[in-house]
Amino acid sequence: MYIELIVTEKEANRLEKLSSCLIGISPTTQVDMFTSMAKNASKGLSKRIMSTLNDFKNSQDGCILIKGLPLDENYIWTPKNNQYHIGETTMLSRIQAIINEYIGEMVSYEAEGNGRLFQDMVPNKELALSQTSLGSKKELELHTEQAFSEMRPDYLSLACLKGDIYAKTYIMHLQNILDKFTMYETKVLTRELWEIGVDQSFVMNGCSSNLRGPLSILDLKDGEFQLIFDQDLMVGLTTEASDLIDEIIDLYYECRDHYVLQSGEILILNNHKVVHGRSSFYPQYDGHDRFIIRSFIMKNINKLNGKTVGHSRMIAKEFS
Repeated sequence: MYIELIVTEKEANRLEKLSSCLIGISPTTQVDMFTSMAKNASKGLSKRIMSTLNDFKNSQDGCILIKGLPLDENYIWTPKNNQYHIGETTMLSRIQAIINEYIGEMVSYEAEGNGRLFQDMVPNKELALSQTSLGSKKELELHTEQAFSEMRPDYLSLACLKGDIYAKTYIMHLQNILDKFTMYETKVLTRELWEIGVDQSFVMNGCSSNLRGPLSILDLKDGEFQLIFDQDLMVGLTTEASDLIDEIIDLYYECRDHYVLQSGEILILNNHKVVHGRSSFYPQYDGHDRFIIRSFIMKNINKLNGKTVGHSRMIAKEFS
């Protein structure tokens, strides 16, 4: 269940022109100016792109795939880890920001990616076997982004500078759960019968490793179900709750879709509607490996009041 948007050559040229207004404005040291300019530039998107993005925001679809976006003329080398912050310097990240700001408001996390709006998702040799975005040799298990946090993003935005034919992004919509599970099981999923651990990367940057909860896997808000799940971090408080975790995992392997991201594409996931994961792949660590720029979007940043540090978009680690 996803929307596909193929950008025309005329629209690509327009996006390139719009992105030029962000050149020279740092998304790290001039965050408020950068996001304000990106928001203003988003008003210049073509009516067709605006209409499609509106359809996505207002639909039950789990993601939108945007294809055919322009890239920098000069070749971008893939760094050996995520500490070089190369992605944020590219035209694709500036276009990503404009699209993100049309959908909502970009945010960052003090305890994730050095608090930057853009994060380089590149294979790290030392973390190859880890359950993180920098891993590669193990499949990244199914999860909703930052399932442990009440300040989790509403959308996850993945912009592809360079793809890998073996790196599949897996997605399963919560509708599969609603379709396959009994009414009784669905009702149980709305009860607070689970606890959840904190992602390793957040713990490494100052968040407590204590289990959080209890929480439910399904939450009914405004007449619609929202999903919270993490295969690696979630534990059931009863035998029945533990069994339901296993059933969701089995369903994921049975029903998941996948897409292999390619250069010049952006995949935006509704973090309340889908779980996602990634297959294992085999980087060469030669500067040509897969390179994804990750960023986060909230529908409304008013909920951040009193919970930020450094600037108005960075969520302090104590609130992650």
